[in-house]
Amino acid sequence: MQDIINTLQQQGLGFWLWFLPLMLVVWFLPTILAAFFNRKQLKYIAIANVPAGMSFIAWGGCIVWAVTGKLWQKKTATPVEPQV
Repeated sequence: MQDIINTLQQQGLGFWLWFLPLMLVVWFLPTILAAFFNRKQLKYIAIANVPAGMSFIAWGGCIVWAVTGKLWQKKTATPVEPQV
């Protein structure tokens, strides 16, 4: 662990200018996906996403929750019968 800390301390400004935004995008990926797939639950997914970023399992659960919004609606929707 000390090796990782030492390596990060030695990095220059250029590294941090691309690393921090990339890390934030990955951390909030479930919220970004929820904006496209599960708008009704976006607020709840965003709130759950903040602490979930520290756990890979919880973060993965947020991704599944974010992506399954429209898929779940398609499965539960009743089929429309064609009119003759």
